[in-house]
Amino acid sequence: MSLFSDAELFGLPHSYYTAIARSYLRKQRWKVHEVSSRREDFGGDIVPRIGRGIIPVLRFSDGSLIQDSLDIIEAGEAASPLLPAICDGGKQELVSRIFFIYGSQAMLKPAMHYRWTYYENQKAFLDHAFGIADGSAPASIMDRMKGYLPVLGINSDTIPAIEESYKTLLRLLDSHFAKYPYLLGGRPCIGDYGMFGPLFAHLGRDPVPEMLMKAIAPNVYRWVERMNSASSDMPEFEMAEDFLPGDEIPATLIPVLQFIASDYGQELSSRCVWLGEHQRSAGISDGDPVSEKPSKRAIGMARVAYRGLTVDVAIQPYVLYCQRRIQSAFNALSDEDANWALETVLRGDMAIAVDPELPFTVGRRDHIEVWEKV
Repeated sequence: MSLFSDAELFGLPHSYYTAIARSYLRKQRWKVHEVSSRREDFGGDIVPRIGRGIIPVLRFSDGSLIQDSLDIIEAGEAASPLLPAICDGGKQELVSRIFFIYGSQAMLKPAMHYRWTYYENQKAFLDHAFGIADGSAPASIMDRMKGYLPVLGINSDTIPAIEESYKTLLRLLDSHFAKYPYLLGGRPCIGDYGMFGPLFAHLGRDPVPEMLMKAIAPNVYRWVERMNSASSDMPEFEMAEDFLPGDEIPATLIPVLQFIASDYGQELSSRCVWLGEHQRSAGISDGDPVSEKPSKRAIGMARVAYRGLTVDVAIQPYVLYCQRRIQSAFNALSDEDANWALETVLRGDMAIAVDPELPFTVGRRDHIEVWEKV
């Protein structure tokens, strides 16, 4: 019996990062029970042990915990999963990790924008989701969530660019999912799960962006349905439940990856430059927590480039936790494949993802992000 059997996943139905872990665990068909983080034992048992109120958290039957959707997936990959998400092919694994960082980090902008800028248009739905309608959560939680928009770089100047970017992404992904059920063939990779977080929890579930997705990207909406299913759910495709053979990257995915490089490369580069300056000036040591309090994930504000604009955003070192996996995948490539990657999917500023030249990266110790000397 898997260690994951009879585990409990603490989260919420509308949670961005819970969606990532839920989808992965569901695809493995492990007997994992999802429970609300509003349950009393979350605050009484789990929060004191992980040092902060954050979801998702997986609690095993022996009481041990894993916090963070990426950590949950990677632990699952070591437990003989039914549908492994790590690719054997080097190029496929690199592409998968690029999609994960984009979905889990860059797509916070459209996800939070469409949820909270359009709050009045979907008030009843969001009040129900957040427990405001039945009184199970205080109304102040809404103000706290809306308060994140400025530090994510969402304002009247950037909103047109955010919406244009998101619609472009939808159309590119729609062309891909018209031909393939998942990013890399007949089963989801880690990149699928990373993209699923925003494309389901916010953008494929909240009424305003859900209708937008259905209107301009029906194949993406179908992929969202597929990612929610415990089965492969791909009757439209006669395809093996596996990644494409021969480390193939679908031709329909190249425009998406090149869009990601142009959309996120400058911003990622700006973030890495700021983190490098911080690391060199802050007197940090190997193993130090990335912030003075576990609950504080952002360590400062920086001016970053975004689609021809400059905007002040909060910097979370966690981005390096995702970036280091891109770097590892790239370093495992042959010279020929590495050249392909730099010329094709890591163009321009996005190349910083494979070597940000920082003295420290980010690891995890006792459920908390820490600096790790490179």
